[in-house]
Amino acid sequence: MAQTVLLVGGGGMLGSRIAAHLLDQPDARLRLLARSPADAKLTPLLDRGAEVIEGDLGDPASLDRATDGVDVIVSAVQGGPDVIVDGQVSLAEAGKRNGVRRILPSDFALDLFKATPGEHAAFDLRRTADERIAAVGVEQVNILQGAFMWVFMPGRGAIDLDAGTVGFFGDGDSPIEVTSVEDTARMTARVALDPSVPAGKFAIAGDRVSFREAGEIVGRRFGRALKPVSYGSEDDLRAAMAAADPEKRVMLAYLLYMTNGQTALGDLQNERYPDLRLERFDAFIARELPAANA
Repeated sequence: MAQTVLLVGGGGMLGSRIAAHLLDQPDARLRLLARSPADAKLTPLLDRGAEVIEGDLGDPASLDRATDGVDVIVSAVQGGPDVIVDGQVSLAEAGKRNGVRRILPSDFALDLFKATPGEHAAFDLRRTADERIAAVGVEQVNILQGAFMWVFMPGRGAIDLDAGTVGFFGDGDSPIEVTSVEDTARMTARVALDPSVPAGKFAIAGDRVSFREAGEIVGRRFGRALKPVSYGSEDDLRAAMAAADPEKRVMLAYLLYMTNGQTALGDLQNERYPDLRLERFDAFIARELPAANA
């Protein structure tokens, strides 16, 4: 039976790919919430049959229009408390009023439910939103995919090809769950349409890769060895967090949890859909980076 899915954040990096994969499913009707229906980023989705409702998370009337007749809400929004908490809670409240069965909030991270409160501002916002959505009474599924694989791409911070280094705190050997954006989107689209998925955490990971291993894989792609460089201990990282401005502190907090494994994912659901095989990190690098002799 066809289901109507409301996607919020469909113009973003992840949201646009979730939308594309929902449109690939014959049993899905896709509805988008957008401030501007004429947004060029939405045109390919509209051309494929998506419906758009004009509105935003701060406009309750538009949320009622958007959730009318909807089975599932998928949120891929980014932003501050007004969006992540207030906006998503308003979205859930509208869904509750209109009989929406479940919501997939915009979590998409390491296991933010294991994070120490007050240590990672972005995780705090998402956890607060999830708690308030639970109080609304709409069933939720929390998609957790670890880090996106592009965090280990050269120029993103850890890997410096010009210096020939891979940098990290600690010993660089702690494995980190990583998943490509494309696989995250494909799995999210599948879960959104699968009423048999139980409420709660739904964790996946394309691979588990340490900083050192990521450096080795990228180095092989370029035919050179990258030198591992430790910036200090976990205590040194915490000291840097304490001295940083709020924006940088969030980035360092991601690094903290990638270093100490506190928010590592458990109970991975990689095998739930046998036809959906997740990409490994070495395959991702081979696809995304040209070889040194190419």
